[in-house]
Amino acid sequence: MAKGKPFDPFEDLKKLAGRMEQDFFELVTGSLHVPAVMSAKWKPPLDIYELQDEIIIKLELAGVKRKEINIIQEGNRIRISGRRKMDDRERIHTYHQMEINYGEFERIIVVSETVRIEEVKASYKDGFLMVRARKKPAEVVVGLAER
Repeated sequence: MAKGKPFDPFEDLKKLAGRMEQDFFELVTGSLHVPAVMSAKWKPPLDIYELQDEIIIKLELAGVKRKEINIIQEGNRIRISGRRKMDDRERIHTYHQMEINYGEFERIIVVSETVRIEEVKASYKDGFLMVRARKKPAEVVVGLAER
């Protein structure tokens, strides 16, 4: 048996913990390079609410250009997707905190049968996308008068 350090079954785990501690320190101090654009799709926050004659879907899309937004009706679903691009000048910074999502986004909203899916309209203003879907008129039951 060769002389040297005694066998330590946790040696690899200790090395990994040391690397994680160093990466955390670099992340906190801003010296770790974190990719600015993540590959996973992000989900913009949204509100869905109902008025008397329509359903409103409101998405917060600050910084997304109008031409980067896609709205597709698929059966009883509305798929809203697109991309928020990062300005080239923003890519060269060392980030100390990064909470704004960049890259592709997507939200799929299932609408009820009470919505006229063929009558969906959208507008984009001040960083908010408003999708309006008209509701079908309520069924009216007519009774027969007795004589």
